[in-house]
Amino acid sequence: MNNKEAIRRKKLYFEGLERAIAQPIPEALAKEIEAYINNLDDEDGQLILRLWKEVSAPLSVARAFIYNNRVLPQYKEQVIHDDTETPFMQPEEIYNTLKTLTLSTIGEFLSVLQISSGERNELLGFTESDDKDGFVSLLEKTRCDTMPLARLCSRCMNDVMEGLTMTDEERKLFIDHLVGTRYDYDDDENCREAGARLQSFVGRSEEEDTPEATEQFFSDFFDYLVNQLTADLHYFWDYYDLFTLKEQKLIESILDNPIAVNLVNHIWEAYKASLDGASFTLPDDFFESKCAADDTEYLHLKLSVENMGIEAFTEFINYLAEKGFIENDPSVKNLLAYRLTGHYKPDGDLPAIHWSGKNNKSYELIYVIRYLSDRGDYKKMRRFFKGPEWVKDKDSSYANSADTEFRRRMTEFYPNACVF
Repeated sequence: MNNKEAIRRKKLYFEGLERAIAQPIPEALAKEIEAYINNLDDEDGQLILRLWKEVSAPLSVARAFIYNNRVLPQYKEQVIHDDTETPFMQPEEIYNTLKTLTLSTIGEFLSVLQISSGERNELLGFTESDDKDGFVSLLEKTRCDTMPLARLCSRCMNDVMEGLTMTDEERKLFIDHLVGTRYDYDDDENCREAGARLQSFVGRSEEEDTPEATEQFFSDFFDYLVNQLTADLHYFWDYYDLFTLKEQKLIESILDNPIAVNLVNHIWEAYKASLDGASFTLPDDFFESKCAADDTEYLHLKLSVENMGIEAFTEFINYLAEKGFIENDPSVKNLLAYRLTGHYKPDGDLPAIHWSGKNNKSYELIYVIRYLSDRGDYKKMRRFFKGPEWVKDKDSSYANSADTEFRRRMTEFYPNACVF
């Protein structure tokens, strides 16, 4: 690419990014929400809605825009042309990996298959509707070469950005790999989900318009926003050096909003604690101690999990904190240890633990309950945890939709209890 073309593409890219941040949600929806905020006689509710409209939504679309237009395209090109030997993946394994990704990313990955657009859209539809059998059947029917897709899936364990292995010089030129300036509200699942929740709430019937329902909505919506902000901020901080200076400044301008300063600082302190490795240990006699009398307060670990010992259990809990599934705080870790086992009940209240699942889903938590718990009590799970989007159908069937890297790591902790 010559210098003139590189400059032109950079200009278009940043113009597109600035537009996406300035107008992260459709104008009609933005006006509808603004009108509701102005008529709302609830200061806390107003702040929560503005937190989404002015901070959470712009940050989410900034991440989506950078990812779709700069990170993912280069990652795709780098991986599919990588001649490193890739293990064969069954269609079921490909489906399970794709389910850990956003819908727009799944569409990008499926674009490497040499199939018709109709078949590609059908495969995308099967992933969106959680139809594994339909996906597998169609993929096999096409008889296409799945190796490029398998190569993408096998490399896409935790986060696409981790697949970018660049020299210092390549990193300086990273911005030159732009392929577009696309941003579509409908492609941003986080924004679309939040917008759908708000529209449903604003358009509720008179019978549903009660003070209790309003209070519950804002409580749930605030938890949802904290979950999304935490995920987006961790992404930004984890890969800070891979963002260009202008991208950094644009994102930081969003976070400078007075509405968000205290919350962002709180998330930052927890993030720093996770890097520092907040101190957490359990006593050697943890599993030998007597369980609490009230077994409605905890689950029951499988014997095979307890037999792996306290070191493995402590490492497992630290892993959940390091990856951001739970807050990296010793008190939260102690509470989780109690909720899972009934041993060493903490003093004081037993609040719900905030669980931050991948893409706001509860799949990883369901995986823990299914494979580590002796009874798989999902009703208790809903009482003990808050934050993720709960599935509507039989919980255990979603365990294997958990993140691929998470499942792999769990089999390392507990090979006799967990499955990949």
